[in-house]
Formats: sequence, structure tokens, C-alpha cells
Amino acid sequence: MIGMFATAMFTNAVAVYLLHDVDADRIGKWNLAYWELTLEFLIFGLAIAGIFLLLTWTGTVVFGLRDVTANVKLCFVLGSAVTLIQYPAEFTVRKLTPGHSADAFLLGYMLLSPICCAAIILLDSHNRGNRNPTEVNHNLS
Repeated sequence: MIGMFATAMFTNAVAVYLLHDVDADRIGKWNLAYWELTLEFLIFGLAIAGIFLLLTWTGTVVFGLRDVTANVKLCFVLGSAVTLIQYPAEFTVRKLTPGHSADAFLLGYMLLSPICCAAIILLDSHNRGNRNPTEVNHNLS
């Protein structure tokens, strides 16, 4: 989550202060637009994090993984990637298609990105568990 929020602060600043990608009534009110975009991202980030944690927990139960500890560097990179991919993709969708297609994209992204991140974390935990030579299988039936 730290990666998501650190990257969001940067991408929100670029969106508001450099690209002026704000609602028409927020033009000239850059600080307010930045605050609203950051609040919007906070809600978006909490939703993604909640879905991710639920999927990771479900995956550990379904696949019988024990001691699932996340790789901190991998989590930071995944969190940053979620944010770095989201804004340019959403911006492109908004510019190429009229209407509410950006909302549909965000909904799909909010569901798909935590699934991919949870799968990557579970696969990494599984691979690290297989490489652990100190763990001995006591079920020799």
C-alpha cells in the first residue's frame, strides 16, 4: 500500500499541476483539485487493498499455504505499478471514448488489479516455500 500511495501523490501532482486534468469547475483551484483527487485515490486504494487482502487470505486457505509473508520489495513494486498503470490507462480511455466508459474501466481495473497482485504474491510465497530446505515433510505415508 505504501507503494500505491507514494506513487499516487506523484501522479496526482502531475495530473493536476502539469496536465491540468481536472473538472471544468476546478480550473484555477489547483489545490482543491489535488485534494479531491487524493481523497478519491485514497478511497480507490483502500478498496483495492481490501480486495487484495481478501483474495490473498482466500488463496492461502484454498491452496494450503502456511507462513505467507509478503516480499516487501515485490509489494512496493506491485503497489507502484497499480498506480502507474491506472492513471495513464484511465486518461487514454477518457480521451478516446466519450461517455461513462472511464467509470467502467475503473471498475474493471479495481477488480482485475488486486486479482493479479494477489496471484503474484501467492505464487511468490509458494515458490519461496518450495525453496526452503529447512522445512521437512512429516507426512510419509
